[in-house]
Amino acid sequence: MIIRLTPLLLGATLLLSCTVPPESASSPAPDSPPAARPEEPLNEPLPETIRDRVKADLSGQLGIPAEQLTISQYSRETFSDGCLGLGGPAEACLAALTEGWQIEVVNPQTGQRYVHRSDLTGDQIRQAEAEPSLPASVRDRIFGAAESDGLSPSRSLGIIDAEPQTWNGCYGLATADELCTEVAISGWRAVISDGEQYWIYHSDSTGETVRLNATASGGTAVPTFISRGAPQALGDETSVQSTLRHDTGVIETAMLEADGRLFQIRSRDGEVLDRTITPVGQSRAEAIWQRLEQANFAHFDGIRYQPSDADAPTVRLMARSGIVEYPAASTDGLPADLQAVIQQWRALQ
Repeated sequence: MIIRLTPLLLGATLLLSCTVPPESASSPAPDSPPAARPEEPLNEPLPETIRDRVKADLSGQLGIPAEQLTISQYSRETFSDGCLGLGGPAEACLAALTEGWQIEVVNPQTGQRYVHRSDLTGDQIRQAEAEPSLPASVRDRIFGAAESDGLSPSRSLGIIDAEPQTWNGCYGLATADELCTEVAISGWRAVISDGEQYWIYHSDSTGETVRLNATASGGTAVPTFISRGAPQALGDETSVQSTLRHDTGVIETAMLEADGRLFQIRSRDGEVLDRTITPVGQSRAEAIWQRLEQANFAHFDGIRYQPSDADAPTVRLMARSGIVEYPAASTDGLPADLQAVIQQWRALQ
């Protein structure tokens, strides 16, 4: 079992920093910032020594060169015991919380994913059970659908990432004016690639129904799926929010409120460094909301477009319909609809 340590909410820090007269204690001050989404642990770079040891361990197990393996994602974790939460029934584990890393490694040749855990030094490395893998039969039907869709890969296709999903009747691909049957359909979401372009497909559990997520596909930026933690939500009055974490520890947060105010906050370690409040106006606020709807922003939900440098900062953009992450340095290679949303969001700031 992993125990996640959640830092103090940025929004709560900001609210406590405002002075509220006693007679108005029941209602927020006019310039009080909205409650931000709970902050996740900072994205610290994975130490090279641990990166190398994990790849070496798996390459020896698989009998392939370590250079063929790719680390797709990693996160700092707090494990429940000295065995990193992976002790056997007869194993004596130190009953103490242990800081460490969880690392996911992909073999691009097969699409198979492997999950490892380590302590902070890399002296202890253990392999965990990965999430269920995409069945070969479903994979083949997705490849068949790609061929039927007229995709023209430069060479043979491969699976980059896949995850189980529970869909509604529209398989998560409803347009703004489409009504979907509220049923629970077990299935998959998969990223396929020819090494140059990337496409995302949604399917049922058998591959009988396969649909292309055209909105989120076709770019050259590598899409993977965001690891899901505890469910999170925007503040009651926040309609759009972005978060950028710098390697210096500074966090930049922008929040657009329903009343047309834009809060921009810089913080470090829970302390607010500076804050601005800009009345962007209802018309400009409505314009970004319309752009999100026109772009079918929900089709990007749970997708991370990786920067070319795995340790480079990314922006997390959140709206009522979904969450997406993208490189902070450049939007080149992102799907056109997402680029249009980012461009309009930046214009507000």
